[in-house]
Amino acid sequence: MFGQAYQRGGQQNSWSLKATWTCSFVSDLLSNGLLPFIRRTFPDGHQFQQNNNLKYTSRLASNFMEDYRINWWKTPSESPDLNPINMLWHEQKHFLRNIIKPRTKEELMNGIERFWNKRMDAEKCTKYIGHLHKVLPIVVEQQGKPSRN
Repeated sequence: MFGQAYQRGGQQNSWSLKATWTCSFVSDLLSNGLLPFIRRTFPDGHQFQQNNNLKYTSRLASNFMEDYRINWWKTPSESPDLNPINMLWHEQKHFLRNIIKPRTKEELMNGIERFWNKRMDAEKCTKYIGHLHKVLPIVVEQQGKPSRN
């Protein structure tokens, strides 16, 4: 599993884990990963966003967000426009398929690191997050459906 985090100011983290998604793993990831990261990186407040994967919207995860007052911006599952990380994943997949063309797991991991370290900067992060301002009125008008932008 590979994870990434970014904000307007630029990329924050990327990590690779060998793990199985179990309740205890999710609990540990939230308690020892997400919570310290948010408190350290955004001491004056934050808006947390993630995709609507069932692992992240489970009762365990939802209760954690509520119990620890994570300012979680919940988006409709039919609105990929409201999730900037999806645009990042798309660009990263294109980079890997067309530039890196990995044939082994090691080449794939090196390609992901290269993308993350060389291609992700504050300008790109701001662009992806700023896209929300463009599509939000359209998504509202579409009642949560994709904007096609």
